[in-house]
Amino acid sequence: MEKVLMVGIGDVGGHIVEFLARDPRPIELILGDVDEERARLKMNNAIIGAALCDLHPHFSYRKVDLNNISETAQLIKELAPSVVINCSVMHTWHLIRQLPHDVYSKISSASLGAWLPVQLNLAYKLAQAIKQSGVRTHYINTSLADLTNPVLAKLGMAPTIGIGNVDKIAPAVQTLVANELKVPRRDISIYLVCHHQHWVYPREAGYRKGAPYYLKVMLRDKNITKQFDTDRLMYDAVRLYPPGIEFTTVSASSAIRNLMALIFDTGIVTHSPGPNGLPGGYPIRLSAKGAEVVLPEELSLEEAIKINEKAQWYDGVAMIEDDGTVVFSDYVPPIMKEMLGFDCKQFKPSEVDARAREMVTLYRKLVDKYLGKREK
Repeated sequence: MEKVLMVGIGDVGGHIVEFLARDPRPIELILGDVDEERARLKMNNAIIGAALCDLHPHFSYRKVDLNNISETAQLIKELAPSVVINCSVMHTWHLIRQLPHDVYSKISSASLGAWLPVQLNLAYKLAQAIKQSGVRTHYINTSLADLTNPVLAKLGMAPTIGIGNVDKIAPAVQTLVANELKVPRRDISIYLVCHHQHWVYPREAGYRKGAPYYLKVMLRDKNITKQFDTDRLMYDAVRLYPPGIEFTTVSASSAIRNLMALIFDTGIVTHSPGPNGLPGGYPIRLSAKGAEVVLPEELSLEEAIKINEKAQWYDGVAMIEDDGTVVFSDYVPPIMKEMLGFDCKQFKPSEVDARAREMVTLYRKLVDKYLGKREK
C-alpha cells in the first residue's frame, strides 16, 4: 500500500482528508501538522464519517513542524512516502477579505504574488526536507504553485505538480461551453495555458486585465474555438463558482486526482499549475513518471512558457531570476508599503523566512488597527 504524507490541515487539506477517507482506493495517509491535536481530531472526524459508508481507511497522524527541516527530513526518511503533499501556508490569501472593503480592495490590487514570501516559505522548507531525506518521492505543492514552483525549480527542488488554479478554470470553461451548446460535457475538451491571475481577476478587487493566455476548445474532434469570444469564456467560467472559498472543495478534488494519477499510473490528461517547476498552468499528462506537458501541435512549449511568464506580471511578479530571486512587478511595492508597511522590491530565497515573518507581523498590526483584537 502506497504511503502519502500530507502536511497542513487547513481548508484544502481538510477537504482532502475527508474525500480520501471515502475513497476506496488503497493508500495509507499520514496527516502531518504542527498542531498534533488538530491532526488527530481531523483524522478521527474523517475515519468516523468513512465508517458510515462502510469504509475503513488507513490513516494516522504525526506532528510536523516545517520550521525544523532536519526533523522533517528524518520523518520523510522514516516513512518513505510515495507522494508528499504540501497544504501548509503562513498566511491564507483570503484573510484580507476581513478588512474594511476599501482597505481590502487596495491591498488586493497588489495581487496575490505580492504575498509570495508567506506562500513560498513553508513549501520551500518542505522541499529542503525532502531533498535532505534522500527519499525519491513525488511532491505536490498546493501553495500558489504558479509562482512558488518556479522559484523552487531555480533551486533544483522543483515539485512534480501543483493543484487548482488552471485546473479550476479549465473544467469551468468545459462546463460553460457544454451548457451553451447543450451537449454532454464529456464531448468538450479544453487546451488551456494560463496563469493563476486568470482565476482571481474576475473574483477579487483591483486585479488588472490583459494577461495573455492560450485557449483551444474542441467538440469531439472539431476545433470550435472561433465560435466563442474566449475572453468572455475565461471570465464567465470562473464566475460559475460561488463567491467566497467554497471552491476549495474543487481544489481538493484536483489534488486527489493528481495524487491518484501519480500513485496508480493512470496517465490521465488534465491541467495543473507548476508542472516540474514551470511558471503558470498547462495541459499535462500525469503518470507514475510524473508530469508531462501536452500541447496542441500549433503551440510549442517555449511559446507556452512565454505566455505564462508575461502573465505572471499581472499576478505581481515581474521576474524570477536564475538564482531564485523574486522581483516584484513595479506596481506592487508602492501598494504594499503604503497599506502594510512592507517595503520590498525583491527578495532572495535565503531571505524568504525573514520576509514572511515580517509580512505576518505587519498584517496582524493592520488587523488590530481596523478590527481591534478580533481573530486574525
